[in-house]
Amino acid sequence: MAFSQIEKRNMKSGEMTLINNDKILFKDLTWKNDKAYYINANTNQPEDLFDASIKEVEEKEITIEAPVAQKIETVENDSFGYPEGVYKTKEEFINKTPSSNPKLFKRGLYGLDKPPLGDSAPICYFYDTSDSKLKYVFAVVHNSLLYFNVRAILQNRNKTDRAQDSDNPNSFVKALLGGDNYLYTEVPLGNLWAKALAYNAGVAGAAVASTLTTWKGVVWDFKNKEFNIFKNCNDYNDFIREKSPEDLLKCEDQQPNYDFVRDAMNRIK
Repeated sequence: MAFSQIEKRNMKSGEMTLINNDKILFKDLTWKNDKAYYINANTNQPEDLFDASIKEVEEKEITIEAPVAQKIETVENDSFGYPEGVYKTKEEFINKTPSSNPKLFKRGLYGLDKPPLGDSAPICYFYDTSDSKLKYVFAVVHNSLLYFNVRAILQNRNKTDRAQDSDNPNSFVKALLGGDNYLYTEVPLGNLWAKALAYNAGVAGAAVASTLTTWKGVVWDFKNKEFNIFKNCNDYNDFIREKSPEDLLKCEDQQPNYDFVRDAMNRIK
């Protein structure tokens, strides 16, 4: 099989070719338990893939051209006016009234030890002092940063986004931008039906399924009290068309360039 021919060694940067011939530019590639862990050079977000989904890995220097749009710096210390604590329900979040304020710790999603994470990490689990994972809440403000629970995003999404699914529903993602109209974050999501079809295809299909989860933009809409997921570039265009037509994108790839998306969200937030 193709994965048996991969030289599994750590690489500073390079390009992967997947078994469906998609290509991914990466940084900081490592291997563990039949998986590749890396930073996607286009999104600058951590990702992982089963080695069976990878056909070829080439180590090389990579250059990502800066987009014409202004690159927006995401928040380093902003709770967007929400007090510190745990918001168990959507109603508590809307009313800015957390139900509790326990001491929490950020940890990573992968590995047996779930390593501690700093405030800069965009996705995490939260654990309390009894080492119990925080579950079934809407949002958390921790160290003056706002995080949405991924399960809450999926339970409160727009009805057109029902096919979107997460491999880590108990994880939390950091709000990156926000204002009076919207809060914006990014979440690793995949199409539930596409993944199911791939898994039903057997071992090779399972390898393809692992490539179907990608980081996607998600908007909390204050007016409609729901999340809107940018499933693909065309879906982003549908969202932005009437709000800021100058921010429409030419959709050459399945997913939009998220530097442009953050720039647009910063204008309409």
